[in-house]
Amino acid sequence: MRGPEKIKICRPAVMVYADWHIIRTTFFANLHVTPPSNSPVASADNARNTRRRYRFGESSAARWRLLTDAAAILASDGARPKALASVLAKTLAFLSLEDGVLLEAKDDGLHVCAAQGAVSPIGARIMPRHALAATMQPSQQVPVIGHGVSSTLRISRDPQVGLEVLVPLHFDGKNRGVLGLLSAQPAPPPNQEDIATLQAVATLLAAALAASKQTTARPVRPGLAEISEVLTPRELQVFALLPSGMTNAAMGEQLGIATGTVKVHVERILHKLEVGDRTQAAVRAADYGFGP
Repeated sequence: MRGPEKIKICRPAVMVYADWHIIRTTFFANLHVTPPSNSPVASADNARNTRRRYRFGESSAARWRLLTDAAAILASDGARPKALASVLAKTLAFLSLEDGVLLEAKDDGLHVCAAQGAVSPIGARIMPRHALAATMQPSQQVPVIGHGVSSTLRISRDPQVGLEVLVPLHFDGKNRGVLGLLSAQPAPPPNQEDIATLQAVATLLAAALAASKQTTARPVRPGLAEISEVLTPRELQVFALLPSGMTNAAMGEQLGIATGTVKVHVERILHKLEVGDRTQAAVRAADYGFGP
């Protein structure tokens, strides 16, 4: 009997390849052996692995670009409106979302200090209700994510959004505002790596807003952009908390991670920054504008 490769058929070539692919896959699966490296099965697996590695590499590069860009912008211009708007725009582009707003917490509510899309304009005051109120709780450290919800941030006849991501701007033991990211249409939520990046960006924004309120605030040094290239997003969050004098347990509770994990991050920070102890790292963080 002739093999399938020699049979003359009139079906499209793609169907022929599909049949041959199924036959070879089943054959090698039943024998429990690995197909030759030049077989269609192995080629398809290699192509999938290549695409997977490419997507992972692109995602990682995008996270680092967002973090380093945000650090550089805020180091240069602080909490000026143009700088805040630029960081907001880059964060929305990172998640491929359309609408976003940056809210600063004040005594009479949340004030819009940057906006893009169909959201409340700059200068508007929003009272924290529902999901916003939950995001502003002192114990809330991770983003509040909603699907198919009615958003108080959106100005439209239909306030319903497909995705709402509310990131608390937590710094120095306080929630100093909210970074709100919206999509009118249903959209996939950020994964764990994206969430860690958003939290790091939120820490930078919160530090910039806190510094802008202090008349004698230390300027954020341009070297912060270089620091963000050396430290991971989570290490940057731990680094920002060092000047506060918090214990590992307290930092772990604030960041939602284990005490042992905080200890590992501190050790890595000391190694990467080439400082001798925790106190020196705290002084370095204070020099970059972090801390009370």
